[in-house]
Amino acid sequence: MPFWLNDLGIVSALGIGQKHTMARISQAPTQTLTNVSSLVFEQRPTFVGLVDVLPLTESMRFYKLIDLALAQLTDTLAKVTCSRDRIAVVMGTSTAAIQEGERARKVHAKEGKWPAQFNYYDQALIAPAAYIAKTLDATGPCYSISTACSSSAKAMISARALLSADLADVVICGGVDSLCQLTVNGFDSLSSISDEICKPFSKDRKGINIGEAAAVFVMSKEQLNDHAVAFLGGGESSDAHHISAPISDGSGAISAMQKALNDANLLATDIDYINAHGTATVQNDAMESLAISKVFGNNTPVSSSKHLTGHTLGAAGALEAGLCWLYLAYPEFTRLVFNNAEVDESLSDINLITQPRDASVSYCLSNSFAFGGNNVSVILGHLHE
Repeated sequence: MPFWLNDLGIVSALGIGQKHTMARISQAPTQTLTNVSSLVFEQRPTFVGLVDVLPLTESMRFYKLIDLALAQLTDTLAKVTCSRDRIAVVMGTSTAAIQEGERARKVHAKEGKWPAQFNYYDQALIAPAAYIAKTLDATGPCYSISTACSSSAKAMISARALLSADLADVVICGGVDSLCQLTVNGFDSLSSISDEICKPFSKDRKGINIGEAAAVFVMSKEQLNDHAVAFLGGGESSDAHHISAPISDGSGAISAMQKALNDANLLATDIDYINAHGTATVQNDAMESLAISKVFGNNTPVSSSKHLTGHTLGAAGALEAGLCWLYLAYPEFTRLVFNNAEVDESLSDINLITQPRDASVSYCLSNSFAFGGNNVSVILGHLHE
């Protein structure tokens, strides 16, 4: 039985909506990340994947990212005919609305009291799922998943599980994270933040850029739109090697990718494009290139989109699966994401896209590898008779 990703609400540094996102990718190497002042985040300037229609000083940015994504799904949601208790919500996040807590703490330190509009609950990890459920009057199962950078890819697999178990007819699934001081300064304390736009898989890569995004799918067993894309497979593993560093032999990533292929009943040679986790850190890119080379050799085109969106943490899995969804939903969208990389000869040999390249794809695999060795790969594609 197929599971359909009927529609996608997408918001990131690439823009708001499907058409804007595709246009910005097609215009690459147009810069999409923003150089922010050290007064905002840390002791030196850095680049972030900012959704610039929402100023950093604006309150409740987290929920407004969700609103921007949900607004894109209106037509598809109008086609949902099941009862509200058969609509579930599963969202991935890593920080929820913690920026509101950061802002409130500063007010408290200055004035000795919390701002009137501050609600501690907004920082709870359930907040994005609960907000969507309330907005849509969905009363089915509702929960969030927080496994760092693999959160929203896991949310997609979990959504399929709810449909398979007949606990829901429709699942709103995906991920959202907004910029906050905690994540930027936290990664900086790990010496992982680049002081320039990140360069995944490049010889001179220096680390990541943090970003924010919302990517929300409408998943169901019934196809609701002509441009719906099939969720074909998902693979998960947990190597538990280290709290932040990946296991160098790539075994956890290899397991996740192979499980996804097995789940989708596909061979490695069937995959037309891989959206790599590709954080542009020394260790992750070395591990992932090794893992991809062991499963796919150097035959399958590979690139990372994080130089265009920043690393959107809890939203990354759904956002990057969303980019794959766009290639599949719109056959005319053929410009693959490419990495302007000076090839690192110490990395394993993979088919890294380093120049503009056009291709039509039928099957895409997207990787999300998180802290604690929490690995997820998902496969999207077209159903063939």
